Amino acid sequence: MKLLRDISWNEFQEKEKHFTSEMLASLYENKDIDTMGSKEAINWFTSEFPSHIYSLNLSNTQSRRSRAGKEFEAIIELILMGANIPLDSQGSVGTRYFTEKGLGKLVDIVSPGSTEYTVNKRDTVLISAKTTLRERWQEVPEEMARTGAREMFLVTLDESISQDVIETLNDNNIQLVTTKSIKEIYYPNNHSVITLEKLLLILKETADKWDNFTFPQDKELERKLNIEKQIQKHLNHPFIVEYYKKIL
Repeated sequence: MKLLRDISWNEFQEKEKHFTSEMLASLYENKDIDTMGSKEAINWFTSEFPSHIYSLNLSNTQSRRSRAGKEFEAIIELILMGANIPLDSQGSVGTRYFTEKGLGKLVDIVSPGSTEYTVNKRDTVLISAKTTLRERWQEVPEEMARTGAREMFLVTLDESISQDVIETLNDNNIQLVTTKSIKEIYYPNNHSVITLEKLLLILKETADKWDNFTFPQDKELERKLNIEKQIQKHLNHPFIVEYYKKIL
C-alpha cells in the first residue's frame, strides 16, 4: 500500500510542478523581464502577482487534500480486487447509489456488495478509508448510528492515534486497520488495531458466506446491472474489467 502511494505521489508531484510552472509563466511575457537580473526579476514577479501566487498555492493545497483521500480509497479498492474480494465502492458506483442503499457517506467500500447489504447487513463488511484521523474519526461512530451498521473497519495510515481514540472506536465496534509495518512499529501490542492482511481474511470469509446464495430475481438483476455498469465504466482498465467479469 505504501509503495503504491509513494509511486502515485511522485507522479503527481511531477505533474503538479509542470502545471504550476505553466500557470505562473502565463502571467508574464519575456519582454517584461528581459532587462532584469534573476533577483530583480523574482522580486518584480512576487510583488506584481502576490494574489495570483497565493490563489494558485491555495488551489494546489486543496487539490492535494482532495486527491490524497480519493487516491487512498482507490489503492485499497485495487488491493481488494487483486485479492479477488467482491466489492462495491462509493467512488465507482456513486454517492447517490450508496445513499439509496442506506449506506452512509463515510462508507467507502461495502463487500461483497451493496445488493448483499440490502439483503443481509450482518453478512457484509463496511470499510471507511482515512489517511489520517485527526478530529474526523468522530464522524464514523455518528455515521454508523445513522446507517444502523453493526460494525465498520476504518483503514488508515495514521501513526499517532491515541489509546483513548482507539478504545473509543473499539467501543463503537469500529476496527482500526493499517499496514503491517505501521502495526508492528506503532501499535505492536494493541489488539484493537489489525493489519490489512487480517482484513483480507475477514473479507474472504464473509464473501464465502454468499457462495451458492440464490438472490431474489429483482436483486440478481440489480447486482448484474451494477457489475455491467462498472465494466463499461472501466473499459480502458483491463485489470478492473477482468475483475468484474470474474464476479459476473
